[in-house]
Amino acid sequence: MRQILFGEQWFHPEAPAEVVEIFNRLGRKRTFKKGEELKHGAPDGEITLLLTGLCLYRFWDTQDKEHVLSLILPNRTMGDIDGLTGTMANVSAYTIKNSTGLVLPYDVWHKEIRKDINVYEKVAQNITFKQESHIEALLACFTLDIDNRLRAFLHSLIKSYYKPNYAGWNPMPVRLTATLIASIISASRTSVSLTLSDWMGKGWMKKDGNITLFHGSIFTNLKDWWAPGA
Repeated sequence: MRQILFGEQWFHPEAPAEVVEIFNRLGRKRTFKKGEELKHGAPDGEITLLLTGLCLYRFWDTQDKEHVLSLILPNRTMGDIDGLTGTMANVSAYTIKNSTGLVLPYDVWHKEIRKDINVYEKVAQNITFKQESHIEALLACFTLDIDNRLRAFLHSLIKSYYKPNYAGWNPMPVRLTATLIASIISASRTSVSLTLSDWMGKGWMKKDGNITLFHGSIFTNLKDWWAPGA
C-alpha cells in the first residue's frame, strides 16, 4: 500500500544478483545468535548478506522508545546504506532469530561494487528503494488506522515471498508474534491481537496447524498509487 514512493513499506527488496555474486565469491559466512547486533557503518563496519533468519532495523526516540524501520528478510543486505554514503546511521541492526549471513568488510565491498558502473548503479537503486521503504513505513504509521496498517504490513510481507491470491487463502510466510508485529507497525499488542481475533471471527483468517492464513479479500481495498491491487 504505497502512498508516494516505489519501495514497499517495512520490507526491503532483495539484493541484486550481481551483489549476491560478490558475497558468494568473497564473503565470510557467519552465524549470529538471536539478539546479536550487526556491525555496520563506514569506514570500519561490515556489509552483511542475510542468508537465514530475521533481523530488525530499529532506533530509539528522545523518550527512549524503540521504533522499527524494517523487518529484514533473507537475501537482503545490511550495512550498505551508511556504507555507500561513508557516514554513520543511528540505527541498530539486530537479529530476532538465530541467523546466518555472508559478511564483507566495508572496504572490500566498496572496492568490488565500484569496479563496474552497472553494479554500482544497481546498488544505488537498491539502497534508494530501501530508504523509500522506510519513508512509506513511517507514512503508514502516521496516516493509517491499526486495521489498515496491519493489512498493509501483511500484504507487503506476503508480496516479499509470492504474489498474493486475492480470491483465496495466503499462508503467512514467516511466523511472527503479535508483540513483534505491534512493535513494527507502531501499535499495541492488545490492538493487534483484537484485530486478528476480529478477522478470525469474520472468516478472514484461519489456522492450519502452525500456519496462519489470510484471505486475500482483506487486501483488495488497499490503495497503491503505483499499481492498484498490486
